Amino acid sequence: MTRTLSGDLEAAARIGALDDGGISRFAWTPELREVTQWVAQELERLGLDVETDAAGNLIGRWPAPAGKAVMAASHLDTVPHGGRFDGVLGVLGAIEAVRILRRADFEPVRPIWIAAFMDEEGSRFGTALFGSRAFCGQDVSASLDARDADGITMREAMAAQGFDGDRVGEAARVDEVGAYVELHIEQGPVLDARSERVGLVEAICGVLGYRVALDGEANHAGTTPSEMRHDALVGASRVVLALRERAAARPELSATVGRIRALPGGTNVIPGRCEFTVDLRAATAGSFEAEQVWFERMVAEVCAEEGLTSTVDCDYAVPPTPMAPEVTAAIEAAALGEGITPLRMVSGAGHDAMNVGLYAPAGMLFVPSRAGVSHSPDEWTAVEDCELGARVLADALRRLALRTDI
Repeated sequence: MTRTLSGDLEAAARIGALDDGGISRFAWTPELREVTQWVAQELERLGLDVETDAAGNLIGRWPAPAGKAVMAASHLDTVPHGGRFDGVLGVLGAIEAVRILRRADFEPVRPIWIAAFMDEEGSRFGTALFGSRAFCGQDVSASLDARDADGITMREAMAAQGFDGDRVGEAARVDEVGAYVELHIEQGPVLDARSERVGLVEAICGVLGYRVALDGEANHAGTTPSEMRHDALVGASRVVLALRERAAARPELSATVGRIRALPGGTNVIPGRCEFTVDLRAATAGSFEAEQVWFERMVAEVCAEEGLTSTVDCDYAVPPTPMAPEVTAAIEAAALGEGITPLRMVSGAGHDAMNVGLYAPAGMLFVPSRAGVSHSPDEWTAVEDCELGARVLADALRRLALRTDI
């Protein structure tokens, strides 16, 4: 039976499918293991050498005479109740690209690797980009002790599937990569709104992830005068509004408070503590560094005025990642070969490419997300756009795999 990209996307969507049409596949779960094993079988069928490394990353290798590998990768895990294209298109599109190259009897000068990175989303343990961080040799030891909602650590979840957390450092292989390409849905509305079919990513925004706790004084809601209150939620509200105003004045910046909790949580009790998360994203290195300084100073000023104390923990600070000119040139040439002039753009979402791009030349191409919807059961990308993306990816891989200077 002839395999097709649309058929593969449909088959993958059945693994981890929920009654509402969404998909949930989290790190180190049976659902993610099942879809990974299914992808591994197809890579083997195409004649690639397949392995799963110590961090759970699936890698298929197309051997070639010499040189560092040209790698195409993304992820197979999802957010809770996620869609059928985010991440998985990059993996299945890379498989389709190999099919295209095999049908053309292509013989690469340098190896081609296809990979699915473990736990890009961080949905279960809050450990986003785990697999690509391990692949790049970054220290992921703290992630091993992260717990899910049931109190299970990542280390324990790995052990249940036969993996040893103490060996995760063995996954470091980025020094064997000479170029990296990632196909992804845009996850935003720009391409769809402009009727553009291919986006050429020039940079990926840097991401700052904070956990903030403001502490004041819990007291009676009816008997404590306004001027004598130390309301932690009021302080948090000022921080939220300051973030909104900052982002509104700076188009290159986005700011989100995604989770907030007021304690003790009584309807007639002034909140004595407020805990919340902050996601700050900036497109340039200069603004990324400036926003770190501004945010921490702003929180301190709010607390001083409201009579509060604060704890500001930065869980991650991933700097903006510019894409490599030699890889973006290959993607652009491949798109032009399809009669498409790609739209140059910046990715506001984080991707595995932002880790790999710190160590090897990297590039990304986007295809449209209908109405900009992503991380939702309503996420949709037309079949013809998925197939176009796979063809562009195939030609970019072909161009890069014939080069001897990267």
